[in-house]
Amino acid sequence: MYSPNYTGFFKLIMGGLLLLATTPNQPIFAQSSAAAGFRVVSCKAVTKSGKALLLEQQVLGADGTIMRPVTAIPRGFTLEAAAQSGTRNLYLLRKTRGDTVVLLLTDSLGRTLQQPRHYLPKMGGDAKKLALPRLFGLPGGRGFVFTYPAGKSARPILQIQALSPALSVLWQQQCMLTGITAVEQIAASDTHLWLVLKEYLALAMRPRILSFRLATGEVECNQALAPNDELDATTVVPAGLLVLGTSDRRTSYVAPVEQLKTSGNRRDFALLLGPTGKRNFGVGLGWPLSGRPAHYRWQSACPLPDGGYQLIGETYRNAPNTEAIALSMLGVGVVAAGGFGVVPLGGYINEQPVGLVSAQLSTTGQLAAVHEIAVPEAMQAPDSKAVSNAFSQDFPNSFRFRGFSSNYHDVVLNTRRQVLAYSIATQQLRPLTSVRNATPTVLYIEADRVAISWSTKSAETGSEFEQVALP
Repeated sequence: MYSPNYTGFFKLIMGGLLLLATTPNQPIFAQSSAAAGFRVVSCKAVTKSGKALLLEQQVLGADGTIMRPVTAIPRGFTLEAAAQSGTRNLYLLRKTRGDTVVLLLTDSLGRTLQQPRHYLPKMGGDAKKLALPRLFGLPGGRGFVFTYPAGKSARPILQIQALSPALSVLWQQQCMLTGITAVEQIAASDTHLWLVLKEYLALAMRPRILSFRLATGEVECNQALAPNDELDATTVVPAGLLVLGTSDRRTSYVAPVEQLKTSGNRRDFALLLGPTGKRNFGVGLGWPLSGRPAHYRWQSACPLPDGGYQLIGETYRNAPNTEAIALSMLGVGVVAAGGFGVVPLGGYINEQPVGLVSAQLSTTGQLAAVHEIAVPEAMQAPDSKAVSNAFSQDFPNSFRFRGFSSNYHDVVLNTRRQVLAYSIATQQLRPLTSVRNATPTVLYIEADRVAISWSTKSAETGSEFEQVALP
């Protein structure tokens, strides 16, 4: 159907349908090395003849080749989740108003390998309010994790399955749930799988953290945090899982004296859980005097040679959600959360990113080397050409953090017109791409390069795909 030597856009004609759609703002898949230099980097469901759905995968080659193979989605099913592990891609197709899912497995060229059906138990009552089934790709091409609600309506459980790259069940576990529970995050190291749950209690919300031995599925940690603890970010580190968040209780985490004097209700904490649930430390963060931004969210962290951690967050400002307000005034009601990266607050407020906050965390909870830097939507490189200031479309605001370079020296940021890099050592911001009247999407970050997809073709290259080198 297609040849790896074909360059430019991949065209497929089926029943008179020509698929040439671009794919801005698609999820970033896990990093992997695809066979023969190809990999699937994004996917979406497209409509055929107004009703039938097709799964369109975007395949990128190391030489810039772009292909878009399509696969028919069974009638009555919708695309709900996707994950990647090594050269395998897994898609969760769920039947509308039903309890059947299809796990569609493809290779690095988007070709279908398997398409088994899976029948979920019929749920009722509060069990229906559980989070939708989830997929997660394990590192190193080791397979996938599939989670879904099960059990009886009065006593729901969470079913966790580890699947091989060929979708055979390696192990499965069940977790009894307390009331309504959602799966917030899934992460893995080479040895352990981590699940972060959110339990909705009668008058509060409570996070719960689980860990499993990746080889056997043995449960090693099942720890509930304090009610109303809110998690900003969780990062797998060599010692376990580093959790950054806020707590409304002073007694939950010992806070340094400096923080007790700060104004405001936000009380930051850092928690490092070992795989067996041991608290290596759980402390309130001690900001330097006048060093805490007014509004910020932690995004990620990485270990430092001295045993501490480098933290990266984003600052933001609250802005009115004009669309929600307008529709509410018309009697339509509040718009539900939607759009890439938009975080509505009460439906009427959006968090619009402003800049970065960089800090180093000691194991005693002290923050040092705190720096704030404003991040513009576009900045000119010294040798770049002038570009029109006109912005082609009104894309939604989004947080910009996309990940660290492999050596943890740089942070990659995705604005609406440009991809930028922030050097932690020099505290300098520099452009990785020129400014364009198009929206970039960082597809993956490797040891020496960043792959980017643009919403429109470049006048210089005739392509919507770009690879830029990291220092």
